[in-house]
Amino acid sequence: MVSVERDGAALFAGRITVRLVGFLSVIYFARELGAAALGIYFTFRSVVSVLTLLSYLGLPDATVKRVSQEDDDDARAPYLTAALLVAGGVFTLVTGVVVLFGDQLVSYIELQAAVPLIVLFVALGTSRGILFGALRGEDQISVTAGLETLGTLSRVALSVAFLQWGYGVIGLVYGGAVSMLLTTALAFYFVDAGFAIPTLASVRRLVDFARYTIGMNISHLTYTWADTMVLAFFVSKASVGIYETSWRLTGISLIGAQAIGLTLIPAVTRWHEKGDIAGIERTFAKGVGYAIALVLPAVIGVAVLGEELLSVLYGFETGATVLLVLMVGQLAQAIKYVTENVLVGIDRPKAVFRTNVLSVLANVGLNLLLVPAIGMYGAAVATLTTASIAVAAQLFYLRQDLSLTAEWRWVSWQVVVALTMGVTVYALEQWHHIPQNTVSGVVALVAAGAVIYGCGMLAQRDIRTRVLAVLP
Repeated sequence: MVSVERDGAALFAGRITVRLVGFLSVIYFARELGAAALGIYFTFRSVVSVLTLLSYLGLPDATVKRVSQEDDDDARAPYLTAALLVAGGVFTLVTGVVVLFGDQLVSYIELQAAVPLIVLFVALGTSRGILFGALRGEDQISVTAGLETLGTLSRVALSVAFLQWGYGVIGLVYGGAVSMLLTTALAFYFVDAGFAIPTLASVRRLVDFARYTIGMNISHLTYTWADTMVLAFFVSKASVGIYETSWRLTGISLIGAQAIGLTLIPAVTRWHEKGDIAGIERTFAKGVGYAIALVLPAVIGVAVLGEELLSVLYGFETGATVLLVLMVGQLAQAIKYVTENVLVGIDRPKAVFRTNVLSVLANVGLNLLLVPAIGMYGAAVATLTTASIAVAAQLFYLRQDLSLTAEWRWVSWQVVVALTMGVTVYALEQWHHIPQNTVSGVVALVAAGAVIYGCGMLAQRDIRTRVLAVLP
């Protein structure tokens, strides 16, 4: 578990930088462009995400699995080549659909240059996804963490520059395109596997696994983008901007869960092949504790400061209730990062596929039912319900192979510290010496909460030991 913790720490360090920079950039973009223009950008990104998913068809996760099962680069090369070739063929079909329905996409997104930009983003996103999968299969976790950090930093810097040069919302798209080109090129440079003519057997093994992991990709996509796309169709782009901003704000709490989840597939795969079931069970228990460590205090913090965060930082007059519902939903999503990747690691792709098909149907159905009736509030409820259904189903399947538990002492400590933090921050909020309607006041309250929670967690000896164990 220590190696997983260290890899997770490397990813955590990269992702916390990514999330913080992303958090600050959305504040800047919201203030510069307003909710409606920001909604156009988020709608564009949702379309790109859907089409990228259709292009790589679960191949990045299948690449992680198959590459991690091989011991040398020569044996890994056919899988990487096969993944890129299969994705390239599907991308050609996706491009034809984009061109065919170009006018409708322009009208839906409200962006004139949408068609060529969509094709460019899908091509880069598909290639980068598979190359990142190969890097993770080679245990180059820290490299992918560094590339993700570089990608976010370069995207934000370029987007800000384009905004300053007067490009408006299209400047955000240009900044993202250049950033993706840079990180895709670097991923190609760092991957060790190389290329080789794939055998029919290697293609079949890759595709056989990918046809199940595509469910994982679809589930993630619908959880993150289906609500945005439905909102963009039924309500205003301003509502899209507020909802998506709230979603991204809650996403900061998932950096720990994402880091642990991404390190689990190659590690659990090796333990499963050695028959070390007890090791997998211990890792699951610890993984759940790590996954929710940041989400619990975030739920309490949003309950106390949600309205101030949206109004003061972003200039939005509504959305606090949406923000709280989405944050509660991240508790289930954090655990799902663990359950899903453990299922993949123990070679249960069918279970992942079934649970994700269930969550996709629930998410799309609930969004279509609730969004026309209650707008972005309905989208938030749909997201919370979907995440809960998915994690419950995956726990059901995991229990067929593993004896599952959590480190309840550690989880209980997190709950106590988070509640203590919430009460303290609420008391500080009522203290008139801290102006809660200013940026400095809100930042001070958030910082106070972070310090209180951090100190409370480190007060527990076992947690201090774990932190020291993963430090370089």
